[in-house]
Amino acid sequence: MQINFDSGIARSSIQHIFSQRSATESQGTADNRPIWQAHNKYIISQIRNGLMIIDQHAAHERILYERVLANFENSLPSSQQLLFPETIEIPANDYALVKELLPDLTRLGFDMRLFGKNTVVIDGIPADVRVGNEKKILQDVLDEFKNNEQAGIKDIRDNLAKSFACRTAIKAGDRLNVTEMIGLIEHLFLTKIPYVCPHGRPVIVKIPLEELDKRFGRT
Repeated sequence: MQINFDSGIARSSIQHIFSQRSATESQGTADNRPIWQAHNKYIISQIRNGLMIIDQHAAHERILYERVLANFENSLPSSQQLLFPETIEIPANDYALVKELLPDLTRLGFDMRLFGKNTVVIDGIPADVRVGNEKKILQDVLDEFKNNEQAGIKDIRDNLAKSFACRTAIKAGDRLNVTEMIGLIEHLFLTKIPYVCPHGRPVIVKIPLEELDKRFGRT
C-alpha cells in the first residue's frame, strides 16, 4: 500500500518519524504484529487482553507536539534548507504576527527573513514539512495560532507547538502501510502522555477481551 496524502505535508512528517529506524527493523516488526487500518482513520492492533484502537491523527499530533516542545526547550530546531529561497506575501496582520513570533518560528524550524511590505523570505523549513509546501504550512500554522488564541491559549510556545502539530499531522482519510502504522504506535508510546492529544481528546481506546466475549454471548 502507498500513502495517499493530498498535501504531502503529513507524508513528509511521518516519514521523518521513521528516519532512524532501519528498513530491516521496520519490516521485521511489520511481519510479526497483527495490525489493521480501519476507514483510513483508526489503527487497530491486537493486544494480549483485547483490542487497542488508535486515532491516527491524534496520535501523530501528540508525537509532533512533544517534539516541538523539546526543540523549544533545547533550542535545537530541526530544519531543512531550500535550494531556492521562497518569497511570499502574506496579509498585513499575519506579517505582524510573524514579526512577533519570529524567534520561536525559527526554533520551530523556519529559517526566514522579514522582507518588508508584508513579504517574508523563507530559506528553510521544519524537517517535518515537504519542500514545496512552505507557504501553505506557514499560513496554516498562523491561522491555527490565531484560532487557539481566540480559544484562550495564552502561552506562545504551547500555542505554536499545538498549531504546528495539528496542521502537519496525518489526517483522517490518509492511508498508511503496516510499517508506518507500527512506527506511529512505537513513537506514540515514547511520548510523555500517549493517551490524549494536545487538545485533550483521547488517542487510544482499549476494548477488553471480556467485553468482546460478553457482546458475543460467550459469558
